[in-house]
Amino acid sequence: MLLSLLNIKNYKLFLSNMTFIGMAVAITAPFLVLFTTEVHGITSTQHGIFLAMIALMSFLVNSVVGRLSDKIPQYRNIIILCSLLCFVFAFMNYLLISNTLLMIILVILFQGLGAPAMPQLYAIAREGINESHSDRAVLANTVLRSMFSFGFLMGPLVGTILLMKFDYDGLFIGTILLFLVVFVSCLFIKKPNTQFHYSTSTHIKSGAPNMFKTKEILLPFIAFVLLHIGQWMYLLNMPLYVKNYLNESAREVGWLSSACAGLEVPIMILLGMLASRLKTMTLLKIGAVVGAIFFISIGIFESVYAMLIGQIALAFFISVLLGLGISFFQDLLPDFPGYASTLFSNAMIVGQFVGNLLGGAMSEWVGLGYVFYVSGSFLIVAFIILLFSKEEVRV
Repeated sequence: MLLSLLNIKNYKLFLSNMTFIGMAVAITAPFLVLFTTEVHGITSTQHGIFLAMIALMSFLVNSVVGRLSDKIPQYRNIIILCSLLCFVFAFMNYLLISNTLLMIILVILFQGLGAPAMPQLYAIAREGINESHSDRAVLANTVLRSMFSFGFLMGPLVGTILLMKFDYDGLFIGTILLFLVVFVSCLFIKKPNTQFHYSTSTHIKSGAPNMFKTKEILLPFIAFVLLHIGQWMYLLNMPLYVKNYLNESAREVGWLSSACAGLEVPIMILLGMLASRLKTMTLLKIGAVVGAIFFISIGIFESVYAMLIGQIALAFFISVLLGLGISFFQDLLPDFPGYASTLFSNAMIVGQFVGNLLGGAMSEWVGLGYVFYVSGSFLIVAFIILLFSKEEVRV
């Protein structure tokens, strides 16, 4: 079953690229808030605003590129290559710019311009799946996302070693090198047959439906935004909670990040296999409930060991959200893989934007001991919205 996926055009390259991208992101992700607060002296709220501005820039760029890419699919690879170079430039700024304000501006600019890389990789992968007449699109997507998680598993471990031996410079150099590896790999991606168009519908519209006029898209989009808000509030505050509230070390931060990512890999593959038997919407609802329980439990137990055990629940929630989410939107809009992938990506970006703003503010307003209750409440609201959402677009 899994080996058959390797026959999909470019799939082997996509597997390696997702692994390296996951590792590149994870090398710095758990430690970035420590870098900005310790080295540049900004507050957690200011760090949240910084990340929110990156998310806003990413949303704007993705919104334009997502619709444009379906009109010029033959240029997807060029978009991906340019986006990867922008990621390289973004992380170079952490190394080269000592002025905090200038560094923040340049990182926001280049990381925002790099945002289309992931959704366009998913879009070109979906085109390859469609061209191969594969009926395992959900499994193919979840396996791709599981390889991202596999990279994310290795990233914090590598990041911890680089941080101890080479300080923060080692983190950013490692990230830059991995993005360059992905850039070179993408030079060998074979273009899909853009004349081939696969669709389960009997009528293909000339343009993608407007999200704000189509409730079948808008409701799940809002639900996904809320799910991501809860997730990003956790990601922002977890390092600070572990180090400053529980008085643990950066090593425990790396353990938690790696444990979750390691569990995501088998869970995502299992979910991809279960997707043919259980509805994606059902799994999304279960994931929202499981995630809410985990976030609330953090405030109840106040223990890094309880958090470590809870990574099983967190891994399930993130696996559903990220592993099945992309397939959910692509199945909603099978004729517009670029737009569908961008909707998924933008839901994450908006959630990141709001989650980082609220995460930084809430950690100061209600305190690190209570901020995860707020995260859980967003997941509960998302679950309620999913109860009223549908799995197909009728326009």
